[in-house]
This record gives sequence, structure tokens and C-alpha cells, in this order.
Amino acid sequence: MVNQTKGTGQSIYRRGADDGFWIGIYLSVMCVAMFYSVHSALSGIATLGMALAVPFIIFFLLRRSYRADNCRTQFSGLWLHGICIFFFASLLMALTAYIYLRFIEPSYINNVVSFAKEFYSTVDTPDAREMVTVLQRAQDTHSLPAAGSFAVSIIWAGVFSGSVLSMILSMIIRATTRPTMPPPPPAQMQ
Repeated sequence: MVNQTKGTGQSIYRRGADDGFWIGIYLSVMCVAMFYSVHSALSGIATLGMALAVPFIIFFLLRRSYRADNCRTQFSGLWLHGICIFFFASLLMALTAYIYLRFIEPSYINNVVSFAKEFYSTVDTPDAREMVTVLQRAQDTHSLPAAGSFAVSIIWAGVFSGSVLSMILSMIIRATTRPTMPPPPPAQMQ
């Protein structure tokens, strides 16, 4: 049976939603930095740094939850907590991406494809020429992803990758984290 409470009596889903909200804000900022990296190399470096920090942040959140339950949470409960974090965080990130791609910079995907075509056209190999042809065909047939489909892809990718990451981190946390011993009872004076 999945232990669904911790010291504060919150369910796994509630904790996942609470933690997912804050991670969602973090991932939304990372998403905007990624979109802006086309215009600024510093944004690309910031995006990479933020992405590399995600496993450490999730480790901290899951370990905090595990310790709050005095290390009694089952593996499945800890893993589910991580999945919930990524589900709710991915919803916020997808909403941010949708708003950005739909209203702020609607030509972003087309501009990135054009940039990729320019890059591949400078490489003189048969594979690069084929890639230019494929990208040009996608632009000509208007088959580039729309903001909505891009947002749905973010949700799927976020939940899948978050599930795998949470599984690995849950195993590590359960193997390395020990319960904190309660303080000894005070000495009684006689």
C-alpha cells in the first residue's frame, strides 16, 4: 500500500501539486530563456544551467518529503510524488510555451526552421542536403507544429522524462537516506 501522508498529513497528490507549482514556475522561466536563446547566447547558457539543476532540485524535494515521513514512504509513493511534480510542472511550462508561441512570438518555430535550413545548407553532405529538403517541404506544406501541439508535446515529454528521473532518484533516496532518530527523552530527576 502506498503511504500517502507525511508529517503534515498531506497526500502525495497534494504535495506533488504544491511542489509542481514551484517547479513549474522554474521550468517556465527556463522555457522562456530557451526561446530567447535564439537572440542571446547568454540565455542559452542559462537554459543549460537551469536544465542541469533540475535533477538536484527534484532530489532535494523528494528527500525532504521522505524525511518528513521519517523515511517510511514506500518506493512507489516517492516515485508517484515525483511523477505528480512533473505533471503539474509540465502543465505550467506548456501554458507558458503556448502563450509565448501563440501571442508573443508566433513566428518562432518558422524562424528556427529557417535558421536550421541555413545551417544545413552550409554543410556539404548528402544528409545535410536531404535535411534542407525536408525542412523546406515542412515549411511549404505548413506542417510545422502549432503552439498547441508544441505545448502538448511538452506535457508528454515532461511527464515521461520526469517519471524516469523520479524513479532513479527515488531508488537513490531510499537507499541513502536514513530516518532521523528522535531525541532521547529528558532525564527525570528523582
